[in-house]
Amino acid sequence: MNCYEVRNFVEGDEERIVEVFNEVYEKFSGYVPRTVEYWRWCCLKRPDVREDGIFLVFDKETGNLEGYAVVGLSGNIWELCSKPNREDVASILLDRAVCYLEENGVSAVNVNVPADDQTLNEVCRKMGFAKVDVHKMFVGILSFRKLIFMLAQDKTGVLSKMFREKICIEMKDAPFWIEKVISININGEGVDVFEGLVESPTILVKTDVKTLLSVLVGVLSPRRAFLSFRMRVKPFWKFPVVNRFLCSLRMENSWYWPLGDFG
Repeated sequence: MNCYEVRNFVEGDEERIVEVFNEVYEKFSGYVPRTVEYWRWCCLKRPDVREDGIFLVFDKETGNLEGYAVVGLSGNIWELCSKPNREDVASILLDRAVCYLEENGVSAVNVNVPADDQTLNEVCRKMGFAKVDVHKMFVGILSFRKLIFMLAQDKTGVLSKMFREKICIEMKDAPFWIEKVISININGEGVDVFEGLVESPTILVKTDVKTLLSVLVGVLSPRRAFLSFRMRVKPFWKFPVVNRFLCSLRMENSWYWPLGDFG
């Protein structure tokens, strides 16, 4: 504790708070980069949040922000964020949050932490928190072309070495805002994703919106989709290629979203 300074939020802290959030959660599936404007709306402007309920922990030596907590008088800890493997920082924040709520007569406390973050889970366990059923999350899609392009962007080099294919994906029962046909052209120069039918496709995939989205977010394996006839591949003997391609694209990281994003 002697190496840290703890204080409440003051105007101007927003940018550093957002930087810490983006650093900590950028590798989680479903992550969307935070902006100062969004954080103000999501946390600072909540009816149950006051500035004396936002706690920041700084390293005394470096002056760096090591973590923060946004605590609402409803009993919800809307955000609990500490840099990786900093159990001491997380303990300080959670202790301050609980004391603050007790002082204000709150009888129950709710906090949401990533399931695979052992540090935060251990801190919560030591503080006497009990696990409850996780919140269900519904994921929608606005554009498969953009989603596949973004997933392929960081893996272009690997995909270009693994595949030389022109893949066309046709989706049945797609709502009007979703592309009915997506083509992926993979060659030695990169990965091109566009709406419409590619010339002379080497692989044709027929599926539906729910199945393709379930595969891409890691809920359903391509093999299970194929064996259950929810995904058809022509020529069928190229399914192993489709399987490797979709497995290379799919989101393997854990999903996490702060309580403040859906509370």
